[in-house]
Amino acid sequence: MARILIIDDEKGICTAIKDILEDEGYTADYALTFADGFAQLKKNVYDILFLDIWLPDKDGIDGLRDIKSYFPDLEVVIISGHGNIENAVEATRRGAYDFLEKPLSLERILLIVKHLTDKFQLMHVLRETRSDLIKKYDIIGVSRPVTELKKKIEKIAPTNAWVLINGENGTGKEHVARLIHMLSRRSKEAFVEINCAAIPSELLETEMFGHEKGSFTGAVSQKTGKFEEADNGTLFLDEIGDMSQPSQAKLLRVLENNSFTRVGGNAPIKSDFRLITATNKNLEEEIESGSFREDLYYRINVVPLTVPPLRERKEDIPILMQYFIREACSLNGLELKKVSFQLMELFMAFEWPGNVRQLKNLIERMVVLSEHETMDIDDAPDFLRALEEEKFDSENGAALRNAKENFEKQYILQTLQANDWNISQSAKILEIERTYLHRKIKVYGLEKYKPAEGRG
Repeated sequence: MARILIIDDEKGICTAIKDILEDEGYTADYALTFADGFAQLKKNVYDILFLDIWLPDKDGIDGLRDIKSYFPDLEVVIISGHGNIENAVEATRRGAYDFLEKPLSLERILLIVKHLTDKFQLMHVLRETRSDLIKKYDIIGVSRPVTELKKKIEKIAPTNAWVLINGENGTGKEHVARLIHMLSRRSKEAFVEINCAAIPSELLETEMFGHEKGSFTGAVSQKTGKFEEADNGTLFLDEIGDMSQPSQAKLLRVLENNSFTRVGGNAPIKSDFRLITATNKNLEEEIESGSFREDLYYRINVVPLTVPPLRERKEDIPILMQYFIREACSLNGLELKKVSFQLMELFMAFEWPGNVRQLKNLIERMVVLSEHETMDIDDAPDFLRALEEEKFDSENGAALRNAKENFEKQYILQTLQANDWNISQSAKILEIERTYLHRKIKVYGLEKYKPAEGRG
């Protein structure tokens, strides 16, 4: 419940408001002077303040200015025995929530407090929701590439700088774009996305700028484009490297002129959006090949960010695995599952060409299909088990090669010693060429066993 303070030099008014609020379950205190009330505001946390405009030690309007400068989130309701429209307007301008005239209506006071309490609850839900969203799109990991990326995002997000996000498929470029938006001053406005690779080039212009009714066959009504929808928010152009040359030219004109027209229209439309673009291509190589406009590249590449592939941040794999396991178990109503050491090693050894997206999808599949509390190599798909078999063959193959080499070394040494280091005779017994035997003697370091007067 809200905690409320009343500052009024009439004790009867203070106690009347206090009593009715406490009857409704609220906590209320009062002060008879501005100085005493301001001291209580500093000492305790209050949600709502009822402030008299005429106080013996301070004018209420001036006091409101001081209070809002110290406590900007405090909701203030002005009370006046000499109400007039000028005072009400001035109080509202300085941040007051409402203005009450004496004699006070206790029903009106309760209604105001109820409205403010509902507002507080809604704001709490919104803050929790925003916090949950930020957590949802937070970048998971402690590796150096991820730590550096997080620092850059935290630095650039509050600005209006345009951002170009580079990274392979599945690394989480859209994830980064949404996080930048949610940490920006535009977070309360729209995040509008266009996937340039998923929309045919002939439809991309309509998608971006919208169209007027009758502008082409099938245009039965006016359509608002994504650029217009992103006004005051963030516009995310994903896979911009796949945009056709004609679309690139039109995009560049819009970015340079800060205005556009709908297809079939003439009226210029302005939209104040923050631009974030992303690509899995090397745009500098695309410029070299003539597939991407150099002037557009320099226009969008104000702040470049690179999302590292999973193979370059393998120390994050155990953390990501645990996160995705918890998420998958929660979504599917399953008990939290564990991972065997052998399976963890296998995940660490894999190169993950599909990056974090591939890891997430695989974890969810294994969580759903596994019948055991602890997931093991047997729960892994064929391509991962094949990697384990290759590892086994490689390790055992190395042991076998070492055994063969040791046997061969000892057998050659014994043959040489039995034939008094006669190379020709030893080569004949070993059924190999003399030159090959010389090479083996050198490889195995057997020359040190030869007598000083060399033979053979």
